[in-house]
Amino acid sequence: MPVSIPDNNDLFSFVENETIPENAAHWEREHFIPVVRADWRVLITDAAVQGGLDHDQFEEFCALLDTLIHMSTYHDNTSISESYSLVDPDNIGGRLAEVARVDDYDGRCQTVIRQFDQIMVRGNYQKLSRTELLEALDKASEFGIPMRANFSVFKRIAVYVRGKVVGQRTRRRAMNFYRKEELDVPLFQRLVICFQLTEDATANDEHRHDCLYIKSFKNIPQHDIDMLLPGTSVRMSLVDRGKIALPTISGLAMLTFRIVFLASMGLFAFLGLLFTTSGYAVKSIFGYIRTKDRYQHSLTKNLYYQNLGNNAGVLQQMQMEAEVQDIQECLLGYTMLITRFPDGATMGQLDKAAEDFIQDVVKFPVDFEVDDALRKLVRLNIVSVTPQRMYLACPLDKASVQLQSGFAQKFTNYNSD
Repeated sequence: MPVSIPDNNDLFSFVENETIPENAAHWEREHFIPVVRADWRVLITDAAVQGGLDHDQFEEFCALLDTLIHMSTYHDNTSISESYSLVDPDNIGGRLAEVARVDDYDGRCQTVIRQFDQIMVRGNYQKLSRTELLEALDKASEFGIPMRANFSVFKRIAVYVRGKVVGQRTRRRAMNFYRKEELDVPLFQRLVICFQLTEDATANDEHRHDCLYIKSFKNIPQHDIDMLLPGTSVRMSLVDRGKIALPTISGLAMLTFRIVFLASMGLFAFLGLLFTTSGYAVKSIFGYIRTKDRYQHSLTKNLYYQNLGNNAGVLQQMQMEAEVQDIQECLLGYTMLITRFPDGATMGQLDKAAEDFIQDVVKFPVDFEVDDALRKLVRLNIVSVTPQRMYLACPLDKASVQLQSGFAQKFTNYNSD
């Protein structure tokens, strides 16, 4: 659902509130399962029972699948967490002298951001391309703070989004006699930024160039991403610039006129006039400072309520979200296969059945990553593929045995390590 954003920023507009309707429209197709973990388990179990599977057996299968996927991602998650601890700007733990060594921090940041990118893909976040990012930065939303972005401060940067919904904001405008108006605003329900700064950008700053920053936000308007980036500066509107410039120009013009007209009044009169006009100029300068402070306060207030986490906390949250999406995709793919296609299905048939199921639950279309789900199910040995590219689910009891076998194998591998 495309949503247009007006270009004007009316000085006499007042925003009363902002909401995301319970059944908000989505302006682009989603790529993740937007249901919390506990609710999804109940929905899938109900679908399995309606399809003829035993409730207790399926609950056992779900628990085994959950545990095995968690074990499968444990080592990868531990690896990136350990790597990130060396470039985490909030890390307060020191390194042991006997194991400390000179590190290539730039290379380590590059490795971590590559691993982080894989986690975000598993979590079904979408990475904005440079073109999409520049398009989003091109203008502020109706209610955003006008900013000027500076990409030269970044050595590397990646922006990930999920949940493209249409929020509503209520405003009153002088041109509409302050009657209530509702405006649709396209939002990202979740937005994550991962970046490393250049050495020059941190020369006179408390930030560090040898660290990787990760930040998470909620409900960010599509065209207000620049509010979240370091190295940005407030860009005052023409109205605010006029409030500063016009009084100063008019004051100078009046000063010139009075100097010519009152030159004959003597030195003291001239000095008094000069002092008065200088005070007027100082007042204009302080007005400029107050206007910038007002913009900065508005920006700080917005980010205070929309920030969800920073650095290692965000990394752990994204690891958990990726694991949840893996589990939900596998549960959905297996359940659809065994209940609706007992004799096997093509990738296209399973994709449509799964997307129809999700849409029936959430009431909007979702792009199910069927190839990724099938790849995981085949790797777990609970789905097989025929030479004709038909995918066939193992019977529930055999699938549970396969998961138990996989669990035992991983436990054995851990002991041998």
